[in-house]
Amino acid sequence: MATEPRTLELAIDNGVALVTLNRPQSMNALNIVMRDEIIETAVALDNDQDVGVVVFTGAGDKAFCAGADLRERGGKTVQELYDYRRHGRPKFVNAVAGMVKPTIAAINGYALGGGAELALQCDIMIASDRATFAFPEVTIGFLPGGGACQRLPRLIGLQKAKELILTGRRIGAAEAESLGLVARVVPHDELVRDALGLARTIAANPRMSVVQAKIALNASQETMLSAGLQFENEAWLSCMLSDAWRSKIERFRK
Repeated sequence: MATEPRTLELAIDNGVALVTLNRPQSMNALNIVMRDEIIETAVALDNDQDVGVVVFTGAGDKAFCAGADLRERGGKTVQELYDYRRHGRPKFVNAVAGMVKPTIAAINGYALGGGAELALQCDIMIASDRATFAFPEVTIGFLPGGGACQRLPRLIGLQKAKELILTGRRIGAAEAESLGLVARVVPHDELVRDALGLARTIAANPRMSVVQAKIALNASQETMLSAGLQFENEAWLSCMLSDAWRSKIERFRK
């Protein structure tokens, strides 16, 4: 029996992993195989001691990810769709967001629906000046069910999130930056280079401090201030268990 080709490409260099969604013929749409491979790859990279930061991007020049593969979805029964959403979705919706290591989304074109939700799982988003974002699910009788209703309001505020999700309208890179949806916009041809450069800067820092800082920052979005401050202190104390800080501080004593 023939096996489906892998839907992801992976390259690792100098502490940085570049994961490329590789279904350009369908604008890198998320089918079940790709979802499963993203889950598998996220776990593998989190456990890879040679990797400090992970960058996600899309193959081709048009799309980061156009969302769910609607052709595949249209061929499923209601029971099949229900079962996948009930049992498969919980694993995927936090596959990247749950990674210990920092993640960067390099948005090289369309990031629609589930594709935009995948980008929202990343810690930092950088957009090409050709990028387009939208959550169009309500226009076809669904709602964004891959995390956008939770993550988007936390990022850009409840009112703007409601506007984007309830209308399904598309926004360009400049508006995405003004809303705080992306960290910055760069020329299209410089996108991957810029994202990899940022990743290398982060990866050059002591692993323990980067990981613990990410934990503390995430806690700021999920807890009250008092609990968040406690998380932050525990994260700081964890850094003391590593000797990495000693060599960094020693130079200030000279």
